[in-house]
Amino acid sequence: MIRNMIRAGALDLEFYNRVEYETSLTRQAFFVVVVANGLAAIGSWIGHENTQDVFGGDVWNSIRAWMGIGDFPVPREGGIFVMVGVGILLAVIGWFVWAVTTSVIGTKVFKGTTDVGEMLRVLGFAQVPRVIGVIPFLGPVAAVWVLVASVIAIREGLDFSTGRAIGTAFGGWLVWILLQQGVSILIATIF
Repeated sequence: MIRNMIRAGALDLEFYNRVEYETSLTRQAFFVVVVANGLAAIGSWIGHENTQDVFGGDVWNSIRAWMGIGDFPVPREGGIFVMVGVGILLAVIGWFVWAVTTSVIGTKVFKGTTDVGEMLRVLGFAQVPRVIGVIPFLGPVAAVWVLVASVIAIREGLDFSTGRAIGTAFGGWLVWILLQQGVSILIATIF
């Protein structure tokens, strides 16, 4: 699995082409999503805790508000467990939603060929760069890397041009952002 993660992170086109067809790698793709996003959530929690201690205010949520993302409440009791658990849960849901969305957009709008299983595998491995998110404030670097890996994964998974892959990724990303904002509002309302 580590070797596959390295190849995915290195944006190896041959690897993404192989993953598209190897159904035995779906479970590995799931574990990549869980591990990579769990590590990223730990890094987010560390960054959240350190910005509160160093700057005396909630800099983390101030940055999120400035970016238009909104607040994400982190409970003091068991905060890391809540943040990692919620991070992994949202990542798995997002992975599935993005795979279905890209499959639909890619096949119906851009006339590619794929199925949801193929998209689950290639997009799961495209999450590998999130592991560097365990280092606080490298999350944005990981996000850009994941975006590039996702475009490559979509292009290889749907067997079409980079332009169509970018269009498909953008459409899937919009659906995910809307879903994520809805969940953030729900969580903020509960806590």
